Amino acid sequence: MGDVIGQIVGRLKKGQRTRILGFGSSNTERFLPGMHWFDCFDLSIRKYGRVHTCINTGISGDTSQGLLQRFEEDAAMYRPHLAFVTIGCNDANPNRNLPVREFESNLMELHRRFAVMGCGVVFQTYYAINPDGCDPVHLNSFYKYMDVVRKVATVSGADIIDHLERWELLRKTYPEKYLPLMRDGFHVNHRGNMLMGVDIARRFGAEFGDGNLDFWGESLILQRLMDGLENGCKHKET
Repeated sequence: MGDVIGQIVGRLKKGQRTRILGFGSSNTERFLPGMHWFDCFDLSIRKYGRVHTCINTGISGDTSQGLLQRFEEDAAMYRPHLAFVTIGCNDANPNRNLPVREFESNLMELHRRFAVMGCGVVFQTYYAINPDGCDPVHLNSFYKYMDVVRKVATVSGADIIDHLERWELLRKTYPEKYLPLMRDGFHVNHRGNMLMGVDIARRFGAEFGDGNLDFWGESLILQRLMDGLENGCKHKET
């Protein structure tokens, strides 16, 4: 993988104007009241000064094909320096009939188009999907498509923020802490968005630290809990 995040942090530290795009489906569209992960990211990188502009063109229900179809109007026209691309759950729906290879090809093409513009890409996996009440075929396909996201990020030289890996540990180990983060089986609520947001902020060297702990407290506590679970798994592997 590349150092897309490091390059963007470098721009921000130098005070260079930076446009950042959120490009995806319902995980990206801001359709609920309360904090969104993109809001958290926007607030966190203010530590570098207000030199950035965040642009959200997420559309609920979208697929990788949809992102390609609306690329010119919803991505290229803004000339972003960084794009968060979060897509795949709808592609994985068996009713869409989109082969895994085509999904991979679409992601590679998205990366290519951004690269031609000089725009770095951070691919994101989803949070953990609640399997209760979820079509098992769709769920199984979802995991395969998230593996493709990881693969494309590695092959293309993009960066990746792998929410799913961390969230699955939380879901399986502490379901009573996971469930309050979900709006329904496929979507997080504002609390889940905040947890995603603090993880993204940390990758950009912009942790929320001791400020407003009454507001960020739950998210930071859960972040530390997931850190412990992740480190425990790595310890077992070694």
